[in-house]
Amino acid sequence: MCVNNFFAASFMLVFAFAACAAGCSAEEKPDAKQPTKPRPAITISKETTFITEPLDADGYPDYVAAMNRHCSRGVTPENNAAVLFWKAVGPAEIEPERREKYFEMLGIAPLPEKGDYFRTSDEQVELHKSPEKSDDEDTEEYHPDLLYKQIYVVTRRPWSREEFPVWAEWLKVNQRPMALLTEASKRPRRYDPWFFNKDETMIDVPMQIMQYRDVVRAFAARAMLRTHQGKTDEAWEDYLTCHRLARLLGQGPTMIESLVAMTLNSRAQTGETALIEHAKLPAERIAAMQRELDSLPPLFDAVEVLNVGERLFFLSCVLPAVRKTPAERNAYLKKLNAGLLSDSEAFKPILDAMGDTEIDWDVALRVGNSWYDRLVEAFRKPLCADRRRAIAEIDKDIQLLEKSVADVESLKKVPPSDLRKIGSERVAQAEVVLFIPAVSIFNNAVDRMAMNSDLTRLAFALAGYHADSGSYPAKLADLTPKYIGAIPKDIFNDDADLHYARDGDGYLLYSVGLNGRDDGGKGPGESREDLTCDDIVVRVPRRD
Repeated sequence: MCVNNFFAASFMLVFAFAACAAGCSAEEKPDAKQPTKPRPAITISKETTFITEPLDADGYPDYVAAMNRHCSRGVTPENNAAVLFWKAVGPAEIEPERREKYFEMLGIAPLPEKGDYFRTSDEQVELHKSPEKSDDEDTEEYHPDLLYKQIYVVTRRPWSREEFPVWAEWLKVNQRPMALLTEASKRPRRYDPWFFNKDETMIDVPMQIMQYRDVVRAFAARAMLRTHQGKTDEAWEDYLTCHRLARLLGQGPTMIESLVAMTLNSRAQTGETALIEHAKLPAERIAAMQRELDSLPPLFDAVEVLNVGERLFFLSCVLPAVRKTPAERNAYLKKLNAGLLSDSEAFKPILDAMGDTEIDWDVALRVGNSWYDRLVEAFRKPLCADRRRAIAEIDKDIQLLEKSVADVESLKKVPPSDLRKIGSERVAQAEVVLFIPAVSIFNNAVDRMAMNSDLTRLAFALAGYHADSGSYPAKLADLTPKYIGAIPKDIFNDDADLHYARDGDGYLLYSVGLNGRDDGGKGPGESREDLTCDDIVVRVPRRD
């Protein structure tokens, strides 16, 4: 499935622009020797098109070329992790008709269809599944549902080869590609090319990222196996590989890449807390591991993702509407709706009310860019509370726009002299209501990631304290300054103290999570009575 479509269905974070036919600007005076091309129907400027170059043959912004230029700065085949990644996993995820161009842009020869490539978890299940459930205990063990439940377990607690032989074999057959993926994770850059074929737009470009989930799942499973075997250093290296792969994925320009990167990073953090719990390491080793984590680069730059990647993606979907005839426009709108898994026709009443009035695309583009400027400004706020308030204001204003967009009758009363400007603004407002990214979801994920990181850092400090004293501290303040410089606060509870209590030979540590409510240390799915529980929890000993 095209990841862009997945993104739209799950988060509505794919952007598109529905619009009317563009007004044509006057042609320049023809040269006596050579005719000149018509000027673009839009102004090329920072406020409208955002980029002023590169331009295509018709003088319009080439957003795909700009995206590739932005993502490939300083990248070579020798420092690009994507080169080794594809050599490890093979080309199957890349559509056959795109492969030649794709690998040409990567700077390597096309990869053969068959090879000693990474075996996916789905392929492993397919090889070992029983045809259907039965009363035979051995057959039942290999039913697909149980196999998938097993892989959930092996990534979250130590396990043995005898306990889960199917997944032990999976790791064995993947030894060579996983070695190559470890090498890939140590490269500093990741660039996967952007391009589309004839009659496509950027919304059609598949994002080649889904195998990262399965690859990190394999490293997490192997780390847990190695934890059971007492191979602490090897397990730790697997978790570092997970972290590095997450950060490479986070170099991508889109929100979906950032969201998946956060998921991968969280999977590694879950395993690390299990490792330090079971390995019984000395405090010095635990501190060294935390320093290694602290030395990793940031997972991604949320401001850059919004300001460049997502904005260019959005504007690239506006541009075809500017250049198309009315008939072509209708086909384009239908295609966009299909791509977004949406049957919305929110623009039709507005365009009907405007009649034959042309759209002023400069006005529409400025309106769209102004909303991205607001998003960027909100994400630049250093304090989580300030950022959440700014985003809440944006959400509130978008809700107000919904009423304005639905008020088509007022548009019918606009004087003809003002209809082009006001109608163009209204079209842009409809676009904002329907297609501006769900930044509140994105910001919640960013804040949850930050809280997870703080809790993981505290878990390392607690493990170091336990290694030295044989017990956990009575209060978190006892960890400073030897085991941690400062105790983080709960960003979801107005920076109040985190909840911490010793629990027998272990402890319970948690944040109240996004709902801002103390759920008693119950995370998502942990309470059958209340499915809204969302505390962010570290518990030792663990409950799996």
